[in-house]
Amino acid sequence: MMGHALALPLLDFLAYKAGCAYLSDLPRATGWQRARLMRALENIPADAASLHDWNDALDYLTQASPASTTQEARARLMAALSNPVNTGSYKRRTEAMK
Repeated sequence: MMGHALALPLLDFLAYKAGCAYLSDLPRATGWQRARLMRALENIPADAASLHDWNDALDYLTQASPASTTQEARARLMAALSNPVNTGSYKRRTEAMK
């Protein structure tokens, strides 16, 4: 990981950076929390976490299929989170309304 390793597991780090009191609040991050989450992701190199951790975050936050590289997982996570329609809690709410 070339010295870029995070001190916490990726999802815990993202919840902390987004200002979420609990990890379970992270998928429902809105407004300023989402902005902080995106800023944090922009500053986390792909090699700062394992592929497993990136794919866990991708699944937990967006319900997306696993990526094959850390770079792909990071890019897909950032792309999905930049559009709230693609995030997990929004998808679950809209699917429940069908």
